[in-house]
Amino acid sequence: MLTESRYQLPGAGNTAASVLGQEPVLVMAASDAVRNIPAYRARLREQEVSGVALLSSDAARRPYATPYELVVALAPARRRTLIDTSGGGSQERVGGLASLTFRCAADAVTAGGYVLREFRASRNYQGTVPLPRRASGSRCLLALWRDGGASKVGGAVSHVSGILSGFRRLGWHVVLVTSTEPPQQLRSAVNVVEVAAPLPRGARFTRESARIAANEPMRRAALAAARRMPPAFVYERNAFLSRAGADVSRELGVPMVLEWNASDVWVNRNWYRHAPLSRLFQTIGTRVERYSVRSASLVAAVSHGAAQMAMDMGADSATVAVMPNAVDPDSVPAPTPVPPRERAVVGWIGSFGPWHGVETAVRSLQHLPANVEFVLVGDGDQRADCERLARRLGVHDRITWSGSLPRPQALRVLSDCDVLVSPHQWAGSGPFFGSPTKLFEYMALGRPIVASRLGQIGEILQDGVTAVLTEPGDPADLARGVAQVLAMPDRGAELGVRARRDALENHTWERRAEQILARLPLPASCAAAEGN
Repeated sequence: MLTESRYQLPGAGNTAASVLGQEPVLVMAASDAVRNIPAYRARLREQEVSGVALLSSDAARRPYATPYELVVALAPARRRTLIDTSGGGSQERVGGLASLTFRCAADAVTAGGYVLREFRASRNYQGTVPLPRRASGSRCLLALWRDGGASKVGGAVSHVSGILSGFRRLGWHVVLVTSTEPPQQLRSAVNVVEVAAPLPRGARFTRESARIAANEPMRRAALAAARRMPPAFVYERNAFLSRAGADVSRELGVPMVLEWNASDVWVNRNWYRHAPLSRLFQTIGTRVERYSVRSASLVAAVSHGAAQMAMDMGADSATVAVMPNAVDPDSVPAPTPVPPRERAVVGWIGSFGPWHGVETAVRSLQHLPANVEFVLVGDGDQRADCERLARRLGVHDRITWSGSLPRPQALRVLSDCDVLVSPHQWAGSGPFFGSPTKLFEYMALGRPIVASRLGQIGEILQDGVTAVLTEPGDPADLARGVAQVLAMPDRGAELGVRARRDALENHTWERRAEQILARLPLPASCAAAEGN
């Protein structure tokens, strides 16, 4: 079984069993097979594999459409299948090696055309200046997030769904445009969802060509929605190579809010593997991102570090405002007392990212009593490394690796923990720019928190008042913080009470929506809250 994404790996076996009627003997990401085709073929021979299936979450919209099918065709197996879970697990035979090789060549030419046209056009973005925006009495906002269906759970989904639900609570009609079907959490946050038309197969030859090609169908879908209900402003989450929000804002003549979690050009350059044409995509991405920040009436940066990134990219400092992440209190289980028990459960949630500090959490178990256990909710590229580390240290059996869970279930798991940890660390260039969504969810859950005194985390939480703060990247100090909370007469209950109060008073998505509206050139009657 091959998966299009590493995030599909944990559930791929169950999907194959339900569709094919048998458990796969091997599950691996197609990207890993591409990096070492001889090793991939050798593993299949060793396992005596008779059939290979490629698992797709949406076969009509996936990037690397032909290259991944070519990898399947290269398998030394008789049966080659594509499983499309968006079609209820429908199966389609993968073509032969000769036909797919020819198709790869043709698709490469098509994709190259999209990239070349964008490269030429992006030279005109350099001198972009903001345009005057006309005031509008509409109480409709048009939101765009190209990658709205790429992840089903996680901080990005919580951020976008949270802020859009905040606008709805203030009486706004929210229309969301995405390039793929969004998860239920995001769909339930808005009034209307418009999914842009799928791209031609050739445009999806690589992830970057697909991102570039998606701008036009996103623009068309957004303008069609705007004709039915003219918006007061456009809201877009910044994404690598995405300019549809800026295009639509300029064409409609309305303000644009750019949700800015970081420079995606910086993230792409520093956190991801570099393809042979990465320098070309970095050049285009830089021009596109500069065009977006200069087109925005408001760049809503999640932290001071992120705000500096936006200004470094060319944003006018007058248009940049720091607006941290937040939480929807109604989506979080109300705090209930944790029953007395001999063991203590420490919870964490995240995507095993490079600065999430999961290795620090794993190592901290060496410094904690044997009755202290961890539950780690989530998945990601570094999970396998963390599991290997836990086995080497002899603490693997003290950790529950839950994998990715639907958000309501994940929050219930966290609400049953004695302590919640946010062991973030930073080794990147420049200041830490994160605003962890988990931090505000932890606060609203009312559980005691032990967190790194890193960047915004140390600004939001008060040591000894709403949390216990520790040194980033120090397993012994993280263990010290957890032990300190567990040794308190109330096991940190008062810390949790104060943190929850702070979240509900100062860090709700409705509050963030009010702050955004106050910064936009809108009539007073339009910006005022009406409620649902």
